[in-house]
Amino acid sequence: MIVYYSPTILTDNGFDDSAALLVSVALGVSYLVAQLVGLAIIDRVGRRRLTLIMIPGAAAALAALGALFVAGVGGGQGAPWIIACLVVFMLFNAGGLQLMGWLTGSEIYPLAVRPAATAAQSATLWATNLLITLTLLSLIQAIGVGPSMWLYAGFNVAAWIFVWLRMPDLTGRSLEQIEGKLADGKFRPADFARG
Repeated sequence: MIVYYSPTILTDNGFDDSAALLVSVALGVSYLVAQLVGLAIIDRVGRRRLTLIMIPGAAAALAALGALFVAGVGGGQGAPWIIACLVVFMLFNAGGLQLMGWLTGSEIYPLAVRPAATAAQSATLWATNLLITLTLLSLIQAIGVGPSMWLYAGFNVAAWIFVWLRMPDLTGRSLEQIEGKLADGKFRPADFARG
């Protein structure tokens, strides 16, 4: 949503077209860098831990971005703060939740159902992306840019809670261990901590 609509959001809030496009390019570069760094460190840091570290940064950046828009800060003097919030969000989101959303599909599903389960996960990720993308501009018109960013920050908080309560760390676990825990109905963080 941020990548798709940042030029529109920025031009509607006082940025000129060329600056908005440059910010969009910077966001794409930030996304790529965060993904590469995340992939390089994920096995050392741990999947769950990296996600739990990164989600609060994304939520805080969106909350700050929402506050800037609610305060009426736009292009001009506020531009560096808005750009910083967007880039920080992209770094934390792409290096954490985005990375895990795509990585877990290749790790948690038993071999017997992996093709269908991975396809369902991918379809769910893209459908969610489509839903957020299709509704963003209507949401902004209904409640404003700032409150919309706060809503998305809230989604990040909900994601953190879900990962904390439900997502075990799969780092260093074999497919057989993961499949055994799933078969036993023990697929929570505490169940994996015991071995």
